[in-house]
Amino acid sequence: MYKKDEKDLVENLNSNREVISQFVISNKEIKRAKTGKKYLQLTLSDKTGQIAGRLFPEKNIDEISDSIKSGSIYRIKGKVSEFPRSSGNFSAIINNFKELEPEEYDLNDYIQTSRKDKDLLLLEIYSTIKSLENKSLKELLKSFFCDEEFTSKFSIYPSAQYYHHNFKGGLLEHTVGVLEICKTTCQIFPELDPDLLFTGAILHDIGKMQTYDYDFLSISYSRRGDLLDHLFLTAEMVKEKINKLDMDEELANQVLHLILSHHGEVKNGWGSPVNPKIPEAVALHHADNLDAKVKGMLQQR
Repeated sequence: MYKKDEKDLVENLNSNREVISQFVISNKEIKRAKTGKKYLQLTLSDKTGQIAGRLFPEKNIDEISDSIKSGSIYRIKGKVSEFPRSSGNFSAIINNFKELEPEEYDLNDYIQTSRKDKDLLLLEIYSTIKSLENKSLKELLKSFFCDEEFTSKFSIYPSAQYYHHNFKGGLLEHTVGVLEICKTTCQIFPELDPDLLFTGAILHDIGKMQTYDYDFLSISYSRRGDLLDHLFLTAEMVKEKINKLDMDEELANQVLHLILSHHGEVKNGWGSPVNPKIPEAVALHHADNLDAKVKGMLQQR
């Protein structure tokens, strides 16, 4: 069984050089260069990250694209270079590729996983739930996180298809990251309702478990995710639990508002159907955006 050479891991592809290695092709897209010529852009991944790969076939680009299976592992031969120049970002020009059989690779080389301790991340959530004074919000959170099947799935799911936390355990890592930022925000603004804000932080993205189809090697939109988006799916999941609890209507609406507005103002075009209208919603939006944007840039280093 082939084991990836450490020098050919994605995290080490940071210089101009030839490369012959194996990667998951986790995404593919036909694009057009400034010259008008079509090319195939592939996302090449392993356990350490991802890098863009570009293939410039002379002809039959559609047939070549159709032949490539997203989520499969290929041996890639090409040249890594800085693109655009002096940007610090590297990509690969692909000369040839070949799909591999399962016995030709070690699957553990290709599953991207959070580097943070899952148990410690879950402990942060559980301890936060325990600390809440509002019994209704505590029961709402327990209805999710005392469910072993839910928690198990929540712990392994990614938080996005691209850009940030798009790896095994990414949803859990992102959720706790947002929660920690919200806790710091409450120290700066003690007038905020911490129970409400922390509940929003913990629940704000749980709909991503329905948004994506995830098999550890590739992340794609599910049919429901493509049609409805994770904000709606999250609100739907939370509303279903709320309906079974004796929760004050105003409090229930505030929780749902935090979820539906956490991508910021509608004019941003980031998916929120309503603007943040209470201080906790504003705080949650900026905590979510900060954690996602910083992590996204760190992943590109």
